Amino acid sequence: MKITIIGGGPAGLYFARLMKRRDPQHDILVVEQNSQDATYGFGVTLGGPARARMKAADPEVHDRLAATMVFNNKQNICLDDQSVLLEYASAGGAIERLNLLRILQRCCLDVGVRLKHGDRVTSLDAYADSDLIVGADGVNSVVRSLHAEAFGTHSYYLKNHFAWYGVGRAMKPNALVFRHTDTGVFIAHYYTYMPMMSTFVAECDEAAWRDSGFESATDEQRRARIEEVFAPELAGDPLIDNKSMWRNFNVITNERWTFGNIVLLGDALRSAHFSIGSGTRLAMDDAFALAEAFTAGGDDVPGALRRYVEIRKPIRDQFGTAAERSFNWYEKIRGPMEKPVMDFAYDFLTRTGRVDDVRLKSYAPSFFERYQQYRPRTSA
Repeated sequence: MKITIIGGGPAGLYFARLMKRRDPQHDILVVEQNSQDATYGFGVTLGGPARARMKAADPEVHDRLAATMVFNNKQNICLDDQSVLLEYASAGGAIERLNLLRILQRCCLDVGVRLKHGDRVTSLDAYADSDLIVGADGVNSVVRSLHAEAFGTHSYYLKNHFAWYGVGRAMKPNALVFRHTDTGVFIAHYYTYMPMMSTFVAECDEAAWRDSGFESATDEQRRARIEEVFAPELAGDPLIDNKSMWRNFNVITNERWTFGNIVLLGDALRSAHFSIGSGTRLAMDDAFALAEAFTAGGDDVPGALRRYVEIRKPIRDQFGTAAERSFNWYEKIRGPMEKPVMDFAYDFLTRTGRVDDVRLKSYAPSFFERYQQYRPRTSA
């Protein structure tokens, strides 16, 4: 088959690698708008179950990624001047996004996938002879926008504002900090992804954005304010700016995943909110599911695309519901922040509806035990 993949992110590269390994005769081209030496981004995470699936599908990719990951199973939930330390049953892995891409690019080249960088696609006409076109070009997908009506695309923006920064230090343990200030509520989510680097996501609600004067402030002034709010955590370290634009999250869904021989993956298909930390994992799992659909059905493109939707859509819908509950929790964060810190931590852990007490006991066992001891005292 002749396969063209628009978007050289984790989903597009991983799918290209899997398909080329399954049949070296496939002619596979990955087209990426950014240059090969682009330096955008900080760290991303891959949980244990996702790594296990990757290990089974492609041990070489898994092992090369795992060798450069930072693993951690602890997270502080901080509410103003109080905190609860969570110790999860399994460790999550974090990796520099650029390193993730470099490794996947090298793994693609090793099996004969062709990579083309610095080409922003505005039309699919040049790839009309492809047997399969994959839209793996992210939230701002050109592939999707060219056929938005056919895909049944819906989108809207959340009210909270956020920006991604970096910190030149391993901030341990990982943490979520929720803080009341004189100009509103601010949130920081940080995690180490390299021995001397951490990702630092800053967020505020609409009222804080307005009352802090962020709408008319410069990027430098916004960054300075975040450094002031989270001075105890930063301990004098500055926030590192790398295209760290403040924006509202764009919620994107599609009624249909395919159109003719075109199929969507990752954020092009359904944007994954950062509060559930699953964007890279979901995108790579989409790629794995699509490759598996072709393994089961051979080169029958229509049949494989139907199979992809059948096996992947129920899972994606579950995560979509969980993400919606999660971002709505953050959109109304002032309510939960009125709770005592133990109840707040419990509310945080169960906000998506995917974690009940049974799952919480295995997911965060030490917290579950502490909360069981705490709850009778507060309900008496």
